[in-house]
Amino acid sequence: MNKPTALGWTWAVVVFSIASFAFTQMRAQTQALAHNDHAFAARFPLPEVLKPNVAFWKKIYAQYSSNQVLIHDAEDLDIIYEVVDFRNLFSNPDDVSERTKWKRIERIKKRYKRKLYNIADKLQRRQSLTEEERRIVTLFGDRATPFRLRKAARNLRGQRGMKEKFHEGLRRSGLYFDYISEIFKRHNLPQELIMLPHVESSFNYKAYSKYGAAGIWQFTRSTGRLFMKIGYDVDERLDPILSTEAAAKLLKRNYQELQSWPLAITAYNHGLYGMKRAKRKFGDDLGKIVRYYKSRTFGFASRNFYAEFLAALEVATDYEDYFGDVKFHQPMIFQTFVTDKYYTVQSILRAFNLSMDEFKAFNPALRPPVLRGERRIPKGYALRLPDRPDVDERALWAALSSREGYRTQVFSQWYKVRRGDNLSAIARRFGVPLYMLMEYNNIRNAHRIYAGQILKIPESARAARLANKRNRKKSRPTVLVDATPKPNAPAVAPKPVAESIQPAASPAVPATAAADQIEPVEIPTGLAAPEHEVAPPNMRVELAAGDDVSLILVPAEEPTASVPDETEQPQIDEPISEWIRVEPEETLGHYAEWLEIPTQRLRRINHLAYGEEIRIGQRIKLSFEKVSPEEFMRRRYEYLKSIEEDFFSSYRVENVKVHKVRRGQNIWYITHRLYDVPLWLVAKYNPDRDLQNLHPGDEIMIPVVTTIDASMQ
Repeated sequence: MNKPTALGWTWAVVVFSIASFAFTQMRAQTQALAHNDHAFAARFPLPEVLKPNVAFWKKIYAQYSSNQVLIHDAEDLDIIYEVVDFRNLFSNPDDVSERTKWKRIERIKKRYKRKLYNIADKLQRRQSLTEEERRIVTLFGDRATPFRLRKAARNLRGQRGMKEKFHEGLRRSGLYFDYISEIFKRHNLPQELIMLPHVESSFNYKAYSKYGAAGIWQFTRSTGRLFMKIGYDVDERLDPILSTEAAAKLLKRNYQELQSWPLAITAYNHGLYGMKRAKRKFGDDLGKIVRYYKSRTFGFASRNFYAEFLAALEVATDYEDYFGDVKFHQPMIFQTFVTDKYYTVQSILRAFNLSMDEFKAFNPALRPPVLRGERRIPKGYALRLPDRPDVDERALWAALSSREGYRTQVFSQWYKVRRGDNLSAIARRFGVPLYMLMEYNNIRNAHRIYAGQILKIPESARAARLANKRNRKKSRPTVLVDATPKPNAPAVAPKPVAESIQPAASPAVPATAAADQIEPVEIPTGLAAPEHEVAPPNMRVELAAGDDVSLILVPAEEPTASVPDETEQPQIDEPISEWIRVEPEETLGHYAEWLEIPTQRLRRINHLAYGEEIRIGQRIKLSFEKVSPEEFMRRRYEYLKSIEEDFFSSYRVENVKVHKVRRGQNIWYITHRLYDVPLWLVAKYNPDRDLQNLHPGDEIMIPVVTTIDASMQ
């Protein structure tokens, strides 16, 4: 089996093939990882304090179904108060929304919270307990003190069973198991580590978390870009083989720095430098670190990551004991061709007689803009095509390469929506049909655009605009908000280039507040605004009369509508300054990459010390010596747009709540601990708020996020 020698795979044509794949051999191989291996205990020791955690996660992976939720203590995982079964709560759980299910779980947790406080008070006053209270006290054993019970009341957690998910992950692992194993062998890494994707993603290469972690190895953008290409055309995190190369390098680096596999594995979740700090305090004993190490980011997931790995390793190794006969997916068998030009996906599909689903399965790193035909397959990309015995792929590729390739990539124009714009007017200005502009930007409702939103305009739009200009009728379009300045109107200074983007909320029924200080947003008075419709800041909801009654979002102070001037040249963006303000998810390294200059040069220009981090909203001075301002902004817009597109492919905002900041709360605690939403999304709903400088009593808007596919992480 030929293998690439570099992560970039910039090598000549390589044929990946597997002559045969015996799943009995795979089982024997995985069993050998943990059994009859005297070195196993030395490499992967199990501290006494983590034994209950490993036992807990084995139950989650192999015993409890997705219809069951364990109400348990977040610190002592052997304390399980109740196993809630949705099948006992609902006649048909499949017809009940995830949000409804978890609202019931929250009510059950609140009931146990009250019970624990009551038991603590009774123990302190030496009062008698009810039978149910005695049952709960028994769970704590000799730890049942008033102090511990009050602490437990604050540490309640619900964990869903994952038996079906783990079983499906086993089946999916057959697609790439051999490739992953070979990569880890080449990097001289323990074969046990190939089971980590069971913990991270259940071997789902499409997995995407709220915080932007993607692929079977769940790389974030910041970590992934150290080892892989992550751009608007290609995201190698989604490719199981390329991301495994990156995971192997990351794990090897962690081990070289920490000299302990338990610490190196935990660092995969918590970060290398965080584990270095923990090691300086507590040495190599992960048990002590889990019990005593305190850090803002060393939470439940980090404390349990190593225990989850050991549990997943045991369940996956002895899968027949837990799941019986598992029908593994057949491995991917393909040939690889490095593109010497730019190609359209459609030309590949035609030449090789492939369906789009087949093509996507073999090339998961290609992002939607390429698959939709908005971009071409990049030059130098390692394109994979199924290896079919009755087809000569090499001959087809040679014929295709000579006649279907392009010398350049297709780049979209970008337009940043301004106050007063509407989608119909923007489409008319660029000569693009409204439906096409909506499809190109995945917009479902033409009335739901917002100031600061970044729109993609096809490259051909300029030519189409000129060709169609003479054929346009001078009819008055339906205009939501005027985009044309009025005569004698005062001039408006352009907004900063990096102004925060403010999104429109999706219609939804407001959720019940999770705490007393959380209330649904009150909608400003509009024209018969629906009761459950939520508007973002400085906007209001109205009913638009027409052939069909529809909902629209308009500015709180709406200018008078008028017809845009068809002769007006489109303004692609605001004037670009050498100064920008930092947006969420941006780093100094990003700016240096987009500007094609060393990061240290940017530090010198901005008088930043080595290692000094930049913060959201900070003004940064740029240098356009290698890249034009327009090219810099194109790259920046593509980066920000890809984050949004990836997120909204899996999640949606169904409501907005107001949170009043309490003493001791910062934006990280609010987004990660209280609401589990990414900071960049919250920033878009609070464009005029300095989120890094919050004070008690401040009110910020929090989007309520749910999964589109109705699966709970």
